[in-house]
Amino acid sequence: MAINDFSSSEAGTIFNPIARPLETPTAQAGYVSLDYPSRLGAMTLDPSKITDNNNMVFPAGQISFCVGVYKHVEATLNDSGEITVADDTPRPAIVRHAGLIMKKALGFEEGVHLSVRPDRDLRHSGLGSSGSTLAGTAAAVNELFGNPLGALELARFCSHNYGEEIDEDKERLVSVQSIGGSAMCGLLRGGLLIVSGEAVPIYSAELDESLQVVIGVPSDYRPLDAEELIRAEVDNIKGFQDSGEKHAQEVAYRLVHKVLPGLVLGDVNPCKDLIFDFRWNMGSVRNCSFAYPGIVDLAESLRDLGEDERATIIAPSSVGPAFFSLTKDPEYITHRFSELDMKTFTTNIHNGRYIVQEKR
Repeated sequence: MAINDFSSSEAGTIFNPIARPLETPTAQAGYVSLDYPSRLGAMTLDPSKITDNNNMVFPAGQISFCVGVYKHVEATLNDSGEITVADDTPRPAIVRHAGLIMKKALGFEEGVHLSVRPDRDLRHSGLGSSGSTLAGTAAAVNELFGNPLGALELARFCSHNYGEEIDEDKERLVSVQSIGGSAMCGLLRGGLLIVSGEAVPIYSAELDESLQVVIGVPSDYRPLDAEELIRAEVDNIKGFQDSGEKHAQEVAYRLVHKVLPGLVLGDVNPCKDLIFDFRWNMGSVRNCSFAYPGIVDLAESLRDLGEDERATIIAPSSVGPAFFSLTKDPEYITHRFSELDMKTFTTNIHNGRYIVQEKR
């Protein structure tokens, strides 16, 4: 099946199959539990590349940070031949979709019962919760069968066969852009990941684990259904197109000649500067206001943090409305976010892959 718009499709639909022949794997375990981290999307490299759906491939690129907000995933093998989801699992359509596409891709006959419990159920707030739910579930199924799909192969498979739940339809998912960061934060190592092209990582780094991550979500934010959100985004898509056409070349130049050399030499400031300029000065915050109009005023109230050393990184995450900061002074950042009536919490950088808790 191919798709070129943002319509819905049946859960379990594969748009982009694994590109190599696979032998049907033999189960290596009957039960796997793992913890899958979350992605904070600091910026897109070329927002014009999210405007057209080329069969669920969006070569927009992204700078992401991987953090310790986990999905606790359990996968249990059985003889039913069916993919089933625990009743207490939030967003079961995404979990079932992940199980179904893995069953089709790997070709196994067994059934798998899936359960996903989030640390924090922050739906459509910008933390990549849909992507980590999908990728974490797929990773658990992959573990059951001895990881026949490699980490990057699995990350790209999840990214290019992505979808989000529709509140009133448990059998279908709406097509939403996936750049790759949510899947790769957990499948690849590094607290910082830079993705370019068609979900291809070009740089990763382990970050100083003394850095804390403060996340703030506006207290009055009420998440919309994914289908409502993508309709609102499509209605405002011209802003993303214009920003990419105007600024993508500058972003690419600074990434290659400032950000990457700085990161290699241990200097994160060029990365902070690019993220800040993109968000505050290149139209990104304004473009993201379709999801939460108040994000523009919140951003202006935090503009001074662009030059404040207490904020190592400051940005909205993805299209918001969550803001985050990497910092060694979490008390100050928490105070600033709380002053703006955000609900805040603090977590850690996650530098590794997902964590297997039990496999038997």
